Amino acid sequence: MIGPTKGMQSSRLCLNIAGNTPSSNRLFDAIASHCVPVIMSDEIELPYEEIHYYSEFCIFVSTSDNHREFFLIKLIRGICKEEWSRMWKRLKEVEHFFQYQYPSLEGDDV
Repeated sequence: MIGPTKGMQSSRLCLNIAGNTPSSNRLFDAIASHCVPVIMSDEIELPYEEIHYYSEFCIFVSTSDNHREFFLIKLIRGICKEEWSRMWKRLKEVEHFFQYQYPSLEGDDV
């Protein structure tokens, strides 16, 4: 069986589905795995939103769109290679802000 991190590392897109809390480690795991997050939530709290333009390296799906038949499939199939490549490159540029480390370093977001 492939572990969750291995699966994310071999994926181009990773679903980040809303859970019981406003944020979760799923986003950080996706970023660390170089997997473009597909955030499915209207109320997710993203760290340092005033610094990071998440739309440059994440795809957002509203709750209402998520419930539309085949919406997500059409959205994902509609992402061209160039758009995905641009998001993936940006993701790699901001990755270091989201890495887990102890003790924290100055400038860490998490």
